[in-house]
Amino acid sequence: MRTFHYRVLFASCASGWLILSLLIAPSFSGADAFIFRDPGWNLAAWGSFESAAGPYSHDLIPRFYAYYTPVVPLLFAGYASVLPRNVYAGTIFNLLLGLSVAAVALRWVLRQLAGKLRSTVAWTVAVLAPAFIIYDRPEVVALILFSAALALAAKPGPRPVVAGMLIALTFLADPFAAIVVALWTSVLYFSHEWDRSQRWLRIFTQFATMTITVVILLSPVALLYYSIDHTSLARFAANALGPDSGVGVTLSIKSVRDFVDVMRATIFGIPVTVPAIYLLSFLSCCSLAVWSFFNRKVLGHVEWLAIAAGLTCMFLAVILVPYQVAYVEFVAFSIPMGLLILSRPGALLAKPALVMLLLAMLMELPSLGIGLIARIEQKPSFLAAREQPAFLRARIASPDPVVVLIGDFYDLFKPEFHRMVQLDYLENDVNHFADVAAVVNCYHPYHGESGTVAPFPSALKASEFHLIQSAPQHLWVTLFGHKVMRGQWGYGCDLYVRNSAPPSISSP
Repeated sequence: MRTFHYRVLFASCASGWLILSLLIAPSFSGADAFIFRDPGWNLAAWGSFESAAGPYSHDLIPRFYAYYTPVVPLLFAGYASVLPRNVYAGTIFNLLLGLSVAAVALRWVLRQLAGKLRSTVAWTVAVLAPAFIIYDRPEVVALILFSAALALAAKPGPRPVVAGMLIALTFLADPFAAIVVALWTSVLYFSHEWDRSQRWLRIFTQFATMTITVVILLSPVALLYYSIDHTSLARFAANALGPDSGVGVTLSIKSVRDFVDVMRATIFGIPVTVPAIYLLSFLSCCSLAVWSFFNRKVLGHVEWLAIAAGLTCMFLAVILVPYQVAYVEFVAFSIPMGLLILSRPGALLAKPALVMLLLAMLMELPSLGIGLIARIEQKPSFLAAREQPAFLRARIASPDPVVVLIGDFYDLFKPEFHRMVQLDYLENDVNHFADVAAVVNCYHPYHGESGTVAPFPSALKASEFHLIQSAPQHLWVTLFGHKVMRGQWGYGCDLYVRNSAPPSISSP
């Protein structure tokens, strides 16, 4: 099959995924939507680049967004300024980002020599492009910037200023990815100068120029943040380096036993797909190391430097930030994409790179498959629950009420409520919540018996609220309509408002 045919197949499948996503229920959006999408939604809809109750908040006061870097929220603000801000906004935004990364990956796959392996990987990328989605996270955007930076650095002739610009932009999307890009770019500059005289001086000059460019570009952003909100940089540092961050966890490890406990808690956490992600990523890197050992006599310094850069990035992802599974996913995709970008057609690294990219996509198939089945099964539940936000809004007198959301239904309720918050990051102090006008207590993923009411959040005083509508439909985890698990994954929430309004309990 010619490269043109693969591109037509990709475009056709991408259109099919887009149509399918609009026909079935939207994908759930959890806590990450509050961090990486909420300020963008607020900017597009209400003109305020802010959010409340984010990481290291101590109250419900909306503040200038500074919990993370701003590229992804600003991208979503651009999306939400043009396309509909409805319950499918997050689903389509994530899909478009995933398709963009898949298009970049397909370009580098098709650059390799034709063969069965290339054809298999190209087919997989074209047909299963949503496997590149890392839901509600900035790593997808970082993959695009990573590819652009490496494609530039791989060309002869150093361009440290442009490289510094791309590293700075990557940092504003995902700081960890910026470390990865800087490492790969430095390695490429080193490989370019390997056979030249005074290579150390030349490499040092290029690296210094690149670093100075990054500092020059990031300094105005930091100053702007500080001028708008003097607490912004402190909140960013707390989120990036605090005890709940991956780095904070790493710094708190004092022994091998501590590290084993952290990794066990991370890998065998609640999401059933996490062990598979870690295992396949580890096996993929081990396979690259083994392949390199058996081909050590034919590998040159360029190949060895690239392999070392990739394995170092995976080590950093697992050791430096053990709680961030998304970083492991990012590195699992960035290593093969980096090797493909550096590989000329028919080069030694092309084959292991194609295999690693295929493994990276396969490790996402369980999540993709489970998510697709869930959204198909959830459609009746979604149709029953989609009127709940308007029902709640009509029963709150305040024009801009504070609504607490418990559960993964951000996109369902956000179109109706500007000040929608979660309680995950707040101190358990009822004095912080006097301004809460309503509570949306959802049933995903609730494990109670049929007909039981989900517990009211303990951080709030239950006596100050009353139920105005119970969940329209409890939906167990089903397959073709048959219950297969004890948990629930359907839409539907219990709606509570403060006692100042008269009760009007309704249950469709």
